[in-house]
Order: sequence, then C-alpha cells, then structure tokens
Amino acid sequence: MARVLKDRKSMVNTRFRVFITFLCLFTTLIVPAAAAEQAHITEIYANGDICEVNIEFFEDSHNVTLRYDLMYRDQLIDSKVVKLGNVTTGNITKITLWNNNLKKQIYTFKVTVFVDRELADSRQTLFVYGNEALMDFKVAGFRSNNKGSMVVLSPTNIYHPSVVDLSFEIFKEDELLYSETLEDVSVVQSLEKTIKWPILLDKGKKYITVLKIYSHVSNLTSAYVSIFKAEEDVKIMPDDLEIDEYGASVTLRGMSQVPFEGKVSIALINDARYIYFEEECDLLTLNKEDTIGFLWESIPPGEYIVEISAINNEGKTIDSYQTAVRIREIATFQQEQTKELPGLNIVSNIIVFMTVFLLIRINRGIDD
Repeated sequence: MARVLKDRKSMVNTRFRVFITFLCLFTTLIVPAAAAEQAHITEIYANGDICEVNIEFFEDSHNVTLRYDLMYRDQLIDSKVVKLGNVTTGNITKITLWNNNLKKQIYTFKVTVFVDRELADSRQTLFVYGNEALMDFKVAGFRSNNKGSMVVLSPTNIYHPSVVDLSFEIFKEDELLYSETLEDVSVVQSLEKTIKWPILLDKGKKYITVLKIYSHVSNLTSAYVSIFKAEEDVKIMPDDLEIDEYGASVTLRGMSQVPFEGKVSIALINDARYIYFEEECDLLTLNKEDTIGFLWESIPPGEYIVEISAINNEGKTIDSYQTAVRIREIATFQQEQTKELPGLNIVSNIIVFMTVFLLIRINRGIDD
C-alpha cells in the first residue's frame, strides 16, 4: 500500500513538473519579450537637482517613454514622464532638472523605460542630497557660454590635496550633444579648467551644461549645472585695423560657436558729410577671422569720424569701433597723376622742342 501511494505521489510530481514546463513555454510564446530585450539602462546619476541616465537600445524602437520617480523612503515626492517617440539603435543620454527644495536626507531616484507601453528596463539609485560638504575640494565657480565651459576649483584643505576627473557635458534641451573628460586633475591650489565646444550651436536655443566631478580620494561624485542661450558673437580687432586717406582694412574674429552671417560697415562722418560703405564677410565661428578691405573713391578732403560696425543679417550691430582719419587734398591729386601714362610730360616736351626746332630751320631755309 505504501508503495502504491509512493508511486502515485511520484506521478503527480512528474505531471506537475510537466505542467509548469508547458506553462512557461506557453507564456514565452504568447507574451512578447521584445520590449525587455530592446533597451538597457547602463548608467544612472542623480543628486536631487539633476538626474542623468544612459540607455542602450539594441534595435530601432518605437513609442519609447521614460518615467522618472523621486522618492523618500516609500513616499513618492515627484514624478516626470518624457516621451521620446522613435529611437534608433545605439546609446542615448538624457537629462532632467528638479526643483523640490530637498532636505539633507537619503533619497531614491528611479528610471523606467517603456517601449510600446511594455516595460523594457528599470533601475534606481540612492543619493544623499547636499553631499558637497563631504567633498575634498570646493567649486568656486562654474559657467558656460557660446564658446565653452569653465570651472574654478580649490582644495578644501591645502594640506590634503585631491585628484579629480572633470566631465563636461552639453545638452540641447534634454539630449546630450557632446562630452569631454579631463582625467587626473590635481587640486593642490586654486585652479581654472576650461574647454571649447567643438560643435556648432543653434542661434537662440537654450543649452544645459553639466559638470560632473569624480573625486579619487572620497570616491564621491558631484554635479553642477549652467544654462545659457546661444547667440552669435564677433569682435572687430583694433590691433589689425588699418585706415588712411586711401582706404581701410578691417579684421573680424568669431567669438562664438554660433555661426555669424553678416557684413562690415564703415561710415565717414563730419559736419558736412555722411559717407557710407559696406561689404559682406565670410561665415565666422569661434577664433575664425576674415579681413575686409575698403577703397575710398572721390572722398572730399577733410577730418572724418570713422564708425565701423559688424552687423548680422537681421540688422543687429554685434560689435562696433570708432576712430578718426584725415583725408588730404594730395590724395585726389595723386589719384589724377596715376591715371596719366608714365613719361607723358617728357614726351610732350620733346615733341614741342622738335617742332620749334624744325620751324626755325625751315624759316632760315626760306630766308637763304
């Protein structure tokens, strides 16, 4: 009897295992696993002011949505949903800013990725808000503009220098455009580190720049944000300016990664006259130069105030410079001289002399 019961129990266990195996296989077939295999969160960072996430997509994905959750213990403090739409294969880095007036406590930040409304991946991290006090360095200033980004660092204790990695990132809206890392920077005393943007910027667009500092000593990471609006900028170079009674030469230098499109104008002004010239210039970006030449024609002599302006295509003056010039009468006389053939006066004198000489000879021959 005991043997029969044992055989029946063994049969039930076998059937149960077969049922479970079949159920798993059936579930795998009818439940799409594509969403879970399409995306993977590879990196996540949060400090309460910003959060940054890197996601790898293994294939082109449609209807992609991100959900950001900021929590204290089990309490949801804030939540954001960002629709990315269609995303191509590869890695993307996204950023979002927070403004929640957090206290110095431990918080949880969670990111969830959905593809076609199916859960693709989820990841969370803990952070201590206001952990800058634990750092072995101080950030005296961080700012960014059309040219690049700059940070000023100093050690918290001059007797305990630190080594850090500096990661500069620039985002257009929430999408990463470019990043650059300076490794093993020694913070022994106050120092300044800068980078230049190697990419072109769109005029009028808002850009978010993030500086992440990785400390080798305390093994902590801190992040700082700077926001700017991209604008074109050029400068008239006074040291390369040449102007006299014959004309002018003006050099422009690009001061922004927003391309400058426009012209250079020169106005000669005195109590009696206003004379205006303008010339188109080349497309200028950061540290690119273009020299534009002007030649005066029929300028009446006198003392003139010279106003030089760099003007964009919308008519806005980006930079200007003022100087003075004296146009002398000799300039007009010399221009008339240059229009005559070389040696013309000498030839004329020789012809006149020969004509007079021949007339005298003829008259003598008649008299004889």
